[in-house]
Amino acid sequence: MAGGTGFLWEINGTDGTLRITADAAYPEIYPLSVRGAQGRNEPAELDVPALAQKWPALSSMEGSPAYNVARAYAAFAADIENGTHAVPDFADAVARHETIAAIEKSAASGERVKT
Repeated sequence: MAGGTGFLWEINGTDGTLRITADAAYPEIYPLSVRGAQGRNEPAELDVPALAQKWPALSSMEGSPAYNVARAYAAFAADIENGTHAVPDFADAVARHETIAAIEKSAASGERVKT
C-alpha cells in the first residue's frame, strides 16, 4: 500500500454520510471502523454492537484479523442451529455466480441475459 487507508467505503446519501474503514484492504478479515454524520457535519465514530455479546467465545479474538472470519462462522453456525437465514449460504453463492455468469454472457454477446 503506497499510502492512505487500507479499505475505505464512503456512502454519501441525501441525509448524511457513512464511512467504513479498515487498516488493510480486506474488510472481511480486519476490524472495521464505522463513522457517520448527518448533513455536512464531519463524520464521528458510531457505536457498533459488540458481537462478543452474542458470541462470547469471540471476545478473545476481537481486534484481530481472525475476528471477522470467526464471526462469520459463528453466525453461520447459529443459522444452522436455529433454522434462520441471517448470513449468506451456499444457495446465495450459487445465485451470485449465476448473476456473474449472466453478466459475462451479456458482455460477450451484447444481449441482455437473465438469470
